[in-house]
Amino acid sequence: MRLTNGSREGRKMVPVELLKRMDVFEGLTEEDLRKIAAIAEERTYDAGQMIFAENDMATKLFLVQEGRVAIQFALGDRRRATVQTVGKGHLVGWSALVEPYRFTASAVAVVPSRLIAVDGQGLQELFQADCRLGFIIMHRLAVIISERLRDTRLQLISLYA
Repeated sequence: MRLTNGSREGRKMVPVELLKRMDVFEGLTEEDLRKIAAIAEERTYDAGQMIFAENDMATKLFLVQEGRVAIQFALGDRRRATVQTVGKGHLVGWSALVEPYRFTASAVAVVPSRLIAVDGQGLQELFQADCRLGFIIMHRLAVIISERLRDTRLQLISLYA
C-alpha cells in the first residue's frame, strides 16, 4: 500500500525482537515491548524520500531498523542543512511525544531504509497507564534531545569559526 508521504507500510505487528534492538527501549520488559509492538508498523523509504517534514504535525515516532536517515533544517531559501545522520537503532521524530507535537526538523532517507513507526498518541496512552514505562522512555528521549542540541550547536559554531 502507498501512503501519502510515499512510504510503503506493512500492517502486521512489529516483532518484539526488533524493538529490543532499539536503544530507546533498552531495559523494558517483554510485556512493555509487546504493548509498543501493538501500536507500531514497519515502513520502507527509498533513498532521498522524505519521512517527515519540519513543522508538520508529529503523530509518529520513528526508529531506524535499517539504513540511514538525515535530520535536516530548512534554511529559508528552499535549501536544507543536514545537522545529523542516524542509523540502525536510533530514533527520529521525538516531537510526537513533546508538545506542541510538530516536527522540529525534517527527516530524509539517505539510502533505502526500513523504519518502525510508533503511534505517538498510543505511546502517550501507555505512559499514562504505566508511569514507569513513560519515565524510562522519556528519560532516554531527554538524552537524545540533549545530544542533538549539542551536535547542532557544534555545527553552528563551526560555521562561524
